[in-house]
Amino acid sequence: MPDRSGLAVAVLAAVLLYALPDAGDALLALAAAAVLHAGLRVPRRAQALALSAGLLWGALCALALLLLSDRTGVRYVWIYSGSALPAHLKLANLWGGDEGTLLLLAAFCVTLAARGAAARTARLDAAALLPAAYVLIVLWLRPFAATPAAWLAQSASQGMNAHLMKVWMLLHAPLILAAYAWTLSLAAPALQALAGAAPRWPATALPHARRAWALLTAGIGFGMVWAFEDAMYGQVWHWDPVQTAVFAVWCLLGAHLHGVGGWRAGRAMWRWVPATALAAAAMTALAMGVTRNDLLASSHRYVGADTWPAHLAIAALLLLAGVAMAWRGRRVAAHAAHRSSVATWALRATQVGFALIGLWAAGHIAWACVAQWQGTPRPDDLRPFFETLRSWARGSELPLLRTAFAQWDVDGYALARHLLWPMMLIGLVGGWFFLRRLSARVAAASLLIVLLACATVLLQGGLLEERYAGGGVLSQQIVALLPRVDAALLAGGYLALACAAWSVHAAWHARRSAGYALPLGLLHVGAVIALWGGLVATALNGYSQHLVGLGADWQAAPGGYAFRVTGLAVDRTPDGGRGPADTAFRAVAEVELDTPAHGVLRGQTLYRDGRSALAGYAGPVRQICEILDYRYARYADRPGYVLHPFIDRSWSRDLQLWVSTSAAVAALEGGPQTAQAVVVLRVLPFASLLWLGLTLATVGALWLALRAPAGSREMTA
Repeated sequence: MPDRSGLAVAVLAAVLLYALPDAGDALLALAAAAVLHAGLRVPRRAQALALSAGLLWGALCALALLLLSDRTGVRYVWIYSGSALPAHLKLANLWGGDEGTLLLLAAFCVTLAARGAAARTARLDAAALLPAAYVLIVLWLRPFAATPAAWLAQSASQGMNAHLMKVWMLLHAPLILAAYAWTLSLAAPALQALAGAAPRWPATALPHARRAWALLTAGIGFGMVWAFEDAMYGQVWHWDPVQTAVFAVWCLLGAHLHGVGGWRAGRAMWRWVPATALAAAAMTALAMGVTRNDLLASSHRYVGADTWPAHLAIAALLLLAGVAMAWRGRRVAAHAAHRSSVATWALRATQVGFALIGLWAAGHIAWACVAQWQGTPRPDDLRPFFETLRSWARGSELPLLRTAFAQWDVDGYALARHLLWPMMLIGLVGGWFFLRRLSARVAAASLLIVLLACATVLLQGGLLEERYAGGGVLSQQIVALLPRVDAALLAGGYLALACAAWSVHAAWHARRSAGYALPLGLLHVGAVIALWGGLVATALNGYSQHLVGLGADWQAAPGGYAFRVTGLAVDRTPDGGRGPADTAFRAVAEVELDTPAHGVLRGQTLYRDGRSALAGYAGPVRQICEILDYRYARYADRPGYVLHPFIDRSWSRDLQLWVSTSAAVAALEGGPQTAQAVVVLRVLPFASLLWLGLTLATVGALWLALRAPAGSREMTA
């Protein structure tokens, strides 16, 4: 089907479903039938995929219009949206629920499968069958189903989860989903390559992998910015099960990209390239399953979603198909004439390092699932705030607290402890690899020097260990690893300097190489800068906690800071978030912060709750624990409750001023509390490096992903 016809199908489908949402099931059934036909039969394969893509994009447009026009007679709109929401948040609800998320993913996947479909002549087309599975899941979810009359009688709509009412909802989720689609598209060429049917890696598959990695990096970055602003996290990374799963996908994509340049079937370790691509696709399906399963404690979850068995089944089928294709291609002849250079083996070592990191992260998720399923007790050192909370808990609440803190999540301490070694290896090998392209002698000498420096740091400590003063929130398990972290940062710095030197040299002396060398340099340098920023800010963070009265005089804090809360405004106007209109409120606190370098800063903090203020107040100790420990924040979380800090960013540090005004708002409602606020000041030095590094890495990756395809001799992506 020509592109214009596909566009016409999308427009007609959107108009039909907006006028008659009840036709949604039939239209999605037609889309599923078309993509299944494409997966099972060769005739009209391209036309069937184009038809299915048009129908799915039309369904998405219709769902977006239904959200924007507050058609709460459609169940999806009633569950996830609210009439008081601004238009951009109504639109963001398109991926606010499982139904809309998978509809968007299916549309992405079918569109990618439609490209080049006419050239695929095999009877069974994996490129179409995988999207067909997601279309069938969407059909089962029925995103256009009518809202039950009892729900409409109960309220006009349920409203949006307050945690999602941020502009980052427009960026983080769709970027992750687009990256997932590009990653899943690698499964078909990976299976073909494992079977020995593809002597060379398909020219279209490399841009797919690059785009997946770039979009995934950008999506993770926006998620970090979002997490930094929400009490549910308060930091950029916590090894949440979903975060860990996405990290595993990112690493497996990195492993694939470091081996795909010049790939040929039959060369040494040739199966690693398709195997890591297939593993990334399977891990993507697993990540979606983890997001929809409540076995592990997680802050990323589609509440009430029950599609996780389907995602796990897709992952299992991909892995089984990979084993079958590898067995089929086991007799692929080796290229005896091809001799691998030392540089090639360095790339392979990097590839193996990334693959091991990704698989190790996936293994920790699996271990946590097994431990939770078997009822293995969670160690006390993974529950740092439980003893404090237990002494303050009401008797009836203690069993709930025990249950919440006993639920397993990923043991980030153990994961970090083991991942630092392959990180060091990647930095050392990568730095040597790039310098060797300039001078073999310089590369050998520099590697020896850096190895000695890493050994010294491991034995005697380095920058982080010297600067660590214990003024922040950091587990002693991580404090014990600071020498290892220092060594990893040193190895990463070696990689960044070497790659920067090579990219500038290559771009200057061979102008034709600039379009490849410069973005490659940006990517590697940005990744190392982000690593430096994230680890330095986390290790050297500082905090102080205070209980202050509203309008009180300046309160001193460590580091030369001082602050005061100058006012509090409570607004009960419906905002489209969760919670009854007669009890939900937004409390905006006016704050002033006196800083040593920037003078007096003025800003606001937000405390929003769908409950009454009296029901939401749990005492100052609870509020401090909630701000400092994301596990308790998960326990205390409600879909209508958020706490956002005042944030000030600079090159030298990022600063958060958390102000929980629960007691003050409860006092306004006639409760016994006094008009006080809990204030927590957190300072994260050089967090700007994280944001700068993520930006540089994403720009470099997108530059590579969008450039014209080059020859097969590219060393890495």
